[in-house]
Amino acid sequence: MSEPIIEVRGLSKAYHIWEKPSARLRSPLLEGLARLFPKRSAPRRALTARAARHHRDFYALRDISFTVRRGEATGIIGRNGSGKSTLLQLIAGTLTPTSGSLDVKGRVSALLELGSGFNPDFTGRENVFLNGALFGFTRVEMGGKLEEIEAFADIGEFIEQPVKTYSSGMLMRLAFAVAITVQPDILIIDEALAVGDVFFTQKCVQRIREIVNRGATLILVSHDMGSIQSLCDRALLLNQGALAFDGAPEDCVSRYFNLHQPRTNTAATVIGTRPPVTTAARAAVVAADVLPKAKSRHGDRSLEILAAGVFDGQGSPSWEFEMMHRVSVRILVRANRAVRLPAIGLQLHDRLGNLVFAAGTPQLRFVLPSFAPGEETMLDFRLTLAVYPGVFTLSLDAAEYHEDNPNLGTFYDRVGGLGPLTVVHNAPGALPFYGTAQLPMEIGYV
Repeated sequence: MSEPIIEVRGLSKAYHIWEKPSARLRSPLLEGLARLFPKRSAPRRALTARAARHHRDFYALRDISFTVRRGEATGIIGRNGSGKSTLLQLIAGTLTPTSGSLDVKGRVSALLELGSGFNPDFTGRENVFLNGALFGFTRVEMGGKLEEIEAFADIGEFIEQPVKTYSSGMLMRLAFAVAITVQPDILIIDEALAVGDVFFTQKCVQRIREIVNRGATLILVSHDMGSIQSLCDRALLLNQGALAFDGAPEDCVSRYFNLHQPRTNTAATVIGTRPPVTTAARAAVVAADVLPKAKSRHGDRSLEILAAGVFDGQGSPSWEFEMMHRVSVRILVRANRAVRLPAIGLQLHDRLGNLVFAAGTPQLRFVLPSFAPGEETMLDFRLTLAVYPGVFTLSLDAAEYHEDNPNLGTFYDRVGGLGPLTVVHNAPGALPFYGTAQLPMEIGYV
């Protein structure tokens, strides 16, 4: 396991909220007078108390703790005002904490507020050298990087114009080009990718991947959940200044979307009963069991996946499928204790680990009856592979969803890295679509 590069322990950041403008002067004067008296003396305590009456503390962050290891890509999500930008500024060193500790090792390149670190009256070229100096590079060293920066920013002759004449997109192009060219140990990005056009954003994402693959550490704040899931190994969810979740990006995103949903009764009426698992069905899935080849597995197995098989349309075990054909994933589960709101689901990831599709019984409105200890069931997930030819992996989940929101819950058994599942195109004729996945589309005359 790689070494920690960012260690945050009990970190808090508070700001004074003043009762009126004059208090911004009065309170510091009283605090200064208090420091003239010995500690614990009555005059010092009285003056300090008077100074505190003129403001209240607002905690942008309160008691945050986490560790980021070298080479790890970490996303930070949360609603506006949750403390994301404050946390990035603390990591970047532009703010000091109120309490707690923060240890950052290595060179930090931060894209925080757009254009921060740029002099608006300097030209783009002059700002390249200015930023290089801030990172500790000599003018000669930055001169050697200038051609690469100009090529990536692609702002043409505007490199010789004052940056105050730049559009927000041009400013982001230049700032990003400088940030990635200084070979940072830690690259921090705060919503910067939201400014550029889609083509430049794709180029930036590709370069970010290259930087992370070379061993750099990425800290990404974004409201684009696709970027968080695509680029990050883990994600942190901030809520009102506190750390609400730290874990897999897809789980974090799910909690983000449901964190502020109104409390509703989502209990549904169970339709039908759970049929018994037949001897033949059990024997078929046990014979084709793919679980022994899983790359990862965790959970306390209160609801346990006993066996799982991957079958084609004729019911034969297979890992290779024609594009647009159906795969059948059969999952045998058993409750080892009472489970009131059971949920079974699967995930499909591409060769880079990006989540292509995920759904389970709650999302598909397939309501499972509660399990008593020892009860079993087998489900058949029939999925049409409307994805581009390639190699994919499957993950399977057995969980209990939250009573107030079916997208939240506790995983009891998570099996990952099953496969590889290969999708091919051997059928005659043109490919039915291009891209990652097929979207419903119809063509007609106007």
